[in-house]
Amino acid sequence: MLDTGDGDPEHVEEQLQYLLAELSRLELDSIDRAPAPHPPPDGTRGLEAAELGALVIGLGGGGALLPVLLGLVQDWLNRRRAGTIRIRIGDDEIELTASSDEMRQRALEEFLRRHRE
Repeated sequence: MLDTGDGDPEHVEEQLQYLLAELSRLELDSIDRAPAPHPPPDGTRGLEAAELGALVIGLGGGGALLPVLLGLVQDWLNRRRAGTIRIRIGDDEIELTASSDEMRQRALEEFLRRHRE
């Protein structure tokens, strides 16, 4: 899920399109928009921008592309110097941001270790 941090659905959509263009270069089984959550109750603001930026990605190949995917996402965030992307596999989730300090790098390596096959 992409969160640009500004709450602007149009900006999220624009950034998501840039990310989708880069993801399309990988040999992924599928890239789909996540179904929108149920409609918000009457009288509320509506969907949060981050909820509009969710993708479902089929890696295929036993997850061999996971390190490539995570590297692409981290690079994409670093080039924009802003935003957050949460990646979830089952109940396991990691949050990537434009900063790549040592602690965050270790968390990313541990996430990859848990999902190698």
